[in-house]
Amino acid sequence: MLDSLPVTWVAGVGQAKAKALQDLGIVTVGDLLHHFPVRYEDRRILTLEAQASSDKVTVRAVVEGMATVRWQNRRSLLRARLLVDQRHRVTGLWFNQPYLKEKLTDGRVVIVSGKFDPARRTLVVSHTDFGSGDSGRYGRWAPVYRASQAISSAQLQTLIERALEQYGNQVEELLPQALTQRYRLCTHAKALRWMHRPDGEEALKQARRRLVFEEFLCFQLQLQWTRHRREGNLDGTGREVPEDAFRIFEDSLPHPLTGAQRRVCLQILDRLQRPAPMRLLVQGDVGSGKTWVALWAVYAMARAGGQSALMAPTEILAEQHFREAVARLEPLGLRVGLVTGSTPGKVRQERVAQLARGEMDLVVGTHALLTEDVQFRDLGLVITDEQHRFGVQQRAGLRQKGGRPDVLFLSATPIPRTLAMAIYGDIDVGVLDELPAGRKPVVTRWLPLAQEDRAIRLVRRELAAGRRAYVVAPLVEDSEQLADVASATQLASRLSEAFAGYSVGLLHGRMSSRDKDEVMRAFVEGRMQVLISTTVIEVGIHVPEATVMMVYHAERFGLAQLHQLRGRVGRGRWQSYCILLSDAEGEMARRRLETLVETQDGFVIAERDLELRGPGELFGVRQSGLPEFMVGDLTRDFRVMEVARDEAVRAMESGDFWLLPSWRPLREHLQRQMQSAPVRD
Repeated sequence: MLDSLPVTWVAGVGQAKAKALQDLGIVTVGDLLHHFPVRYEDRRILTLEAQASSDKVTVRAVVEGMATVRWQNRRSLLRARLLVDQRHRVTGLWFNQPYLKEKLTDGRVVIVSGKFDPARRTLVVSHTDFGSGDSGRYGRWAPVYRASQAISSAQLQTLIERALEQYGNQVEELLPQALTQRYRLCTHAKALRWMHRPDGEEALKQARRRLVFEEFLCFQLQLQWTRHRREGNLDGTGREVPEDAFRIFEDSLPHPLTGAQRRVCLQILDRLQRPAPMRLLVQGDVGSGKTWVALWAVYAMARAGGQSALMAPTEILAEQHFREAVARLEPLGLRVGLVTGSTPGKVRQERVAQLARGEMDLVVGTHALLTEDVQFRDLGLVITDEQHRFGVQQRAGLRQKGGRPDVLFLSATPIPRTLAMAIYGDIDVGVLDELPAGRKPVVTRWLPLAQEDRAIRLVRRELAAGRRAYVVAPLVEDSEQLADVASATQLASRLSEAFAGYSVGLLHGRMSSRDKDEVMRAFVEGRMQVLISTTVIEVGIHVPEATVMMVYHAERFGLAQLHQLRGRVGRGRWQSYCILLSDAEGEMARRRLETLVETQDGFVIAERDLELRGPGELFGVRQSGLPEFMVGDLTRDFRVMEVARDEAVRAMESGDFWLLPSWRPLREHLQRQMQSAPVRD
């Protein structure tokens, strides 16, 4: 097995090279063979005229005379006269490679690649081959590897070629033949050779296609295996929810559920009645009705005899959920309580005692629910709102207060389907992709900063009509490095005059939790009409009377962030507005703002954000455990991920993965990888 052979078994790898390779994460022969190029350079040998307009040229040349080296501050410049195509004399320049002087002897035939300057007749050389003087080693494409100061890309290429010669016929084939035939995939061994020695574009395409599918399939099988381990030892039965529960809940609501809400509610009902604990992520756009879906889950659990806990990241959000729960659930006979850090001592003691005695069906709270004194008689359902704002240990801490409770995650940050499969592949996902009927779209405008007065007039008009407004800045305080960028503190001072006659407040992340809650409560209750803030208000706050969101220097915010900010308005019966003040000049910033003006669909915005910035930069993705892939790219290979997930689910559910001999190599490979892997949160 090549994954167990030390890299020192490759010819030419001693202890010094092994240490340099280890710094690149290469420890075994398998690691070396799977250290793939980061890019490929076109090193076809063409005439200089045919390549002169390209960024790089590759030419066959003859060295004329002696090379010379000049030094300056430990840096060297090597010069040599080259005769190219037997008629062009150019000066070759090598930076910080003085050792090549001994090789660049008069009459030596070399192949050199680099940047050619026709005006100066110079060639800044990035790669030199002293081999046979032809392009046979490279073919059409030459690999360039992630390297280090201790070992160069060229040295890595040499070592990888030796490893292929020694061990290329020992590469293990992991995929069952049925899969490789179904998708017309080349073998793993052939894919490795083509990645390191591509015969052309088609060979490189087929090699990458094979490796991406295998990588994604292994990842999806690990997720499904984790799910299997978690659900495998079932020690109970599903909850028995009365047949009339959903009808009673829906009939009690002030207006009908959307089709998406009904679909997810029935998904929850199905999962609650299964023996395996529910693990469901409900993701929906701002205002899509996640709270009612969560309250249905609470009602169903209560009708089945269990208790529920709903944990929110802030007291304001917890109180908001509590008020809605009281309005919706208490008329149906449920008992609801609130436990936060601000709950008075005696009240808290009484509510905790009610929970322990089973006299409370739902407790809503913050991190205060995690304290040791909060215990349940029968905790059947745990709901976390904006779950990415809680750590793994915090989420697990609440679940551990029950036996094997069902878990519901709520997220107002829509995630593209591909990322949802990658991040949450081992749990179910419910999508709320409809808004309630009658919801008015938020009018979104992008204005240059010079037209700030237009936005201020709009805000004053709304304030005069009894409404409220948010003003968001990218900085807390003025910065010398960003002198032209507005800060929240500076805007609070300046706009107090523009909004004279109205109460203007300031909110930012450096304030204490108590002060933040006090300011936010004043705005929610209407004692403050204008809230000037940083992005601390981007998620969850529900103020129907707020009708204007004004964002300064909008180009400095991510697309998902801007969409979340816009979601703070448009929650009442009045027309709402989002004004983006920006002098954006960069193409990516302009495309973000144009996207926000064009669409209000959070899922479309999430997909566009994925295209623009890539998966690693999306809001919440890092905290959610986005995997890193060697070959696969979630942005361009999303269809492969979908196919890999379907195959993984089919193999697990049909039993093929466990029973068929053809799956044994892949099963043993994953088993080795997962021996010490914990079950995912």
